Amino acid sequence: MVRATTIPATTPPRHTVQGLTLVELLVVMALTALVLHSATLSFSGWLQRQHLLGVSAQFNADLQWLRSAAVTRHRILRMSFQDTPAGTCYVLHSGEVDACRCTADVRAEPAVQCADGTELLRAALVPASRRIRLQANVTSLRVDPRHGTFTPTGSIDVSALDGSSALRHIVNILGRVRTCTPGPRFPGYGAC
Repeated sequence: MVRATTIPATTPPRHTVQGLTLVELLVVMALTALVLHSATLSFSGWLQRQHLLGVSAQFNADLQWLRSAAVTRHRILRMSFQDTPAGTCYVLHSGEVDACRCTADVRAEPAVQCADGTELLRAALVPASRRIRLQANVTSLRVDPRHGTFTPTGSIDVSALDGSSALRHIVNILGRVRTCTPGPRFPGYGAC
């Protein structure tokens, strides 16, 4: 009698993958770091532009308010610019160019001292800690109350300290402000 033997079928061993290999994990970490770095740069650039726009809007509002205040009060008023170690200060006041001195206190708020008989209307400080600089090509803008005109005319730059973006405000004799960008393109503004 012939005996039949059956050979048991062998199944190949199963290799199940459990988790990620070290190489795969390093690739994922590198891609994540790249995306986060890109997002951080994009966000910081956006935040810098928002600070520039805020300072520019406040400056324009103060300039137009000064013009209307001079006409309403029938007084010569000024906007004077001063650099301080804490940043750039502009002061809205009556009197002579150097009638008010601006310094910054610990909280980066403007501290202004004016000569007797000088009316302080408003002071604003653009702190250097915001990495923004306000720079004027004149020391003071004088508003004539009779006509509402500015002398001298001037341009005031609000720019990032790293030079990545800037807005220039050109004030004409009638007190109208034209805003443009002198350097790299700034969304929403034409080149100067």
